[in-house]
Amino acid sequence: MKKLLGFCILVILLVAISGCTQQAQPTQVTTPQPTVPPTVATMEPTPIPTVIFTPVATTIAALETPLPVVTSANVTTEVPTVLATPRVSLTPQTKITTISMTNNTFSPKELTVLPGTGITWRNDDTVTHAVKGITETGSTMFNSGDIIPTSTWSYTFGDRVGSFTVIDPGYPQMKCIIIVKEGSNFSGTF
Repeated sequence: MKKLLGFCILVILLVAISGCTQQAQPTQVTTPQPTVPPTVATMEPTPIPTVIFTPVATTIAALETPLPVVTSANVTTEVPTVLATPRVSLTPQTKITTISMTNNTFSPKELTVLPGTGITWRNDDTVTHAVKGITETGSTMFNSGDIIPTSTWSYTFGDRVGSFTVIDPGYPQMKCIIIVKEGSNFSGTF
């Protein structure tokens, strides 16, 4: 059995060696080329028209109807309406008031409220802000921590009256003033 197997392997090797040593000869295939009758297209030149510009005298006829005379009796004056920027009222109020933080500034920059008024700071900016309240003596009244964009933080002022500065510690130019004062006039809102 081993001899038969060895013989088969030997035959396969001999066939492989003898078949691999011959190179394939390419056969040339010729395809008949179609015959096209020789025709030559003749091109005739196209004439280009010649344009000559000659000046033409034109006259403007006088108006046959006179222009209307403008008098103050037939003139209507329209005054454009200019929308003024709303001014923040410094009248004390009892509603919860919102202060916006936009473009690294507080809006409004100054606000007068009654004692007990709640104020909400809304971050309308694209960066994180913080709110820190400082009393007239320089002590810290409140500190919000980070207020991420589109978030709010609120603080309700107690019965203490005075002027309080509010800053963002990360942006020293951001500053607003909250004035808390007694009053009986509740008109005006922000």
